[in-house]
Amino acid sequence: MGRISTLELETHNSKLHKPHSQSSTSHGLGSSSSNARLYFILCLAFFTIYCLFNMMGPADELDPWASTGDAAGGWGIEHNHAITHHDTSLVSSQQKESSSTFSSSYSLAGLAPLDIDNEFLREDFEMALTPILIIPSHARPEYEYYQTKGEGYVEDFDISELLHDKNTAHGMAYDFIVNRDKRGIKPEDPQLVQRFVLTLLFYATGGIDKKNPEETPKDNTRGGWDSELAHFLTGLHECHWVKKSLQDQFWELLSMEGDDDRKVGVTKCNDDMEVTEIRLANLNLFGFVPEEIKWLSNLESLDVQNNHLAGPIPQSLGELDELRYLSLDGNNFSGSIPDVFYELTNLGRAYLNFNDLIGAMPRSLCTLRENGSLTDLWSDCGGYPITCTCCTVCCDMVAECDEMRSQNED
Repeated sequence: MGRISTLELETHNSKLHKPHSQSSTSHGLGSSSSNARLYFILCLAFFTIYCLFNMMGPADELDPWASTGDAAGGWGIEHNHAITHHDTSLVSSQQKESSSTFSSSYSLAGLAPLDIDNEFLREDFEMALTPILIIPSHARPEYEYYQTKGEGYVEDFDISELLHDKNTAHGMAYDFIVNRDKRGIKPEDPQLVQRFVLTLLFYATGGIDKKNPEETPKDNTRGGWDSELAHFLTGLHECHWVKKSLQDQFWELLSMEGDDDRKVGVTKCNDDMEVTEIRLANLNLFGFVPEEIKWLSNLESLDVQNNHLAGPIPQSLGELDELRYLSLDGNNFSGSIPDVFYELTNLGRAYLNFNDLIGAMPRSLCTLRENGSLTDLWSDCGGYPITCTCCTVCCDMVAECDEMRSQNED
């Protein structure tokens, strides 16, 4: 019994110690596993820091992958032109020769590679606009050089030179279209001529673009008008180069019709966005009306009354077949009235009074009067200097106007 008791006691003690021994073993294994995991994490962290350091540092010039830009599987040297370091051994002699020739061609032309597209664009504008240019016929200092060349004294005369002379209205208009026009019109745009002619009209009549520092006068002796008066030279379509008076805005707020006579600028266009009406009255304009006005072929109304415009009446007005209203009164136009109006069968009113015009009223205007289409014809025919037997009203060049007796009898 003693042995059995002793054996049972030992067995019992063994059972009591077994859980303890298992737990001790498990704890030992867990500690070793934790140490291994910590070691692995530390190694991974050090490796990550090493990689990041190499990525942020400069590329090794001796590494061909770094020099070609293909280390990350991206574009190679034939595509990636912005690489700083190049291994010259990777560039063929043919590529070197091609690059040298290409750079030399730009150097000889005096152009940077980034400017070549702009140069081509300017050439396209020049080709599109040169055919419509007309040199003013009357004496103007800024055009004297071109007027002399245009008369045949110089054999190599090229009228396109006019576009590059910013001392002239033509040069300033060209500079705006090519370099400063926010609308970004293209040389192939069918309305390029219309936009150019309106810009030319602006500069030819003393316009000043105050957004361009080169055009801002140093004093107020020049006079003229600025683009903001009629919203000229904005990035909008030229049919929106118009300004409404405060009265017009007031009537629009009340949903009532305003007075079109208070608008200035391009006051009307047709459905094809072609200019049909221009009103630049009472804007302190000075200068001249360019002959290129004829390219506004759909123009029905031209009103430049009460300004300081001078020079002859443009002969090209006779080519505006759609013209119905012409108001040149209250200016300083001089010379004789051109006999060019035979084809203007739509012309209903023409006001030529209060100018410095001389001579007889041309037969073309009197014919329009006799045919009945021209109902109003005003001129300074009050004895001097215009002689007119077909005018409806004669003025004295100053302020007084009287209806012709024949008109009263009608």
